[in-house]
This record gives sequence, C-alpha cells and structure tokens, in this order.
Amino acid sequence: MKSIQRGAIQMLAMMISIQLIRGDMAKMSKKSHVEDFDGATALFEALTSSPNDGYTYDWHVHTFPKNSNEIDDEPVTRNCTVLYLDQCTSWNKCRQTCQATGAASYRWFHDGCCECVGGHCLGYGINESRCSQCPEPGWDTDEQE
Repeated sequence: MKSIQRGAIQMLAMMISIQLIRGDMAKMSKKSHVEDFDGATALFEALTSSPNDGYTYDWHVHTFPKNSNEIDDEPVTRNCTVLYLDQCTSWNKCRQTCQATGAASYRWFHDGCCECVGGHCLGYGINESRCSQCPEPGWDTDEQE
C-alpha cells in the first residue's frame, strides 16, 4: 500500500513539474534578445529571394510591407524580410547564423526560436516566435485551454 501511495505522490509531483515548465516556456516564447550587425544586405536578399535555387534550407522566409522614415513629407513603404530558422537553437548559434546570412539584426526568443532580420526592417522584424519546429508541438497547453 505504501509503494502505491509513494508512486502516486511521485506521479503527482512529476505532473506539477511539467505544468510549471510549460508555463515558463509560454513566458519564454514572448521574451527575446535583439542585436544589430553591420549586415550584408545583398547577401541576405539573395539568400531570401530565391527559394527555388535547388538547395534546401532549414528556414522559412516572411516578407511584409513596412512604412519607414518619410522622405519629402511622404511615407516610404519598403518590404521587410525576415527568416526564421526551423529548429530551436542557442543564442550564440542564432547570432552566428544570422551574421553569416548577412542579416542587419536578429531576434533570439527565449524558447529557442531564431529570427534573422533584413536591412529594410524597423524594430527588429516580427516580435513573435514563428519557428516551424521550435518549440516542439504540445509544449504549451495554455493556448489550448
């Protein structure tokens, strides 16, 4: 009887731990670190504009219009391009990868998602973790409830 009670207590403790970890992960996907680079705009644009070049990349690209500074009292709209690495990565690996792609900046989310930001973007791209395989499915039950 005592072993059954001990097993039930261990199972309950494990379930509580999982819920605490999942709650922390939900918070982490909303927090991020950003940094600027000198950037190589031509390289970044070449890597993000030709998806059918015969190579397979472990990222996906988002391009959207973004209003930038006004010229002669007229707003200028430029396309902001960001790329998200598919899999979770460390902060340092995110930084190195984005620098190697010619990104102007990057945003590393505390859930491990990495966003490389092109030179025509303001405000470090999209402030949302959108990596396709990071975090792994089912880690956040808060959104499902």
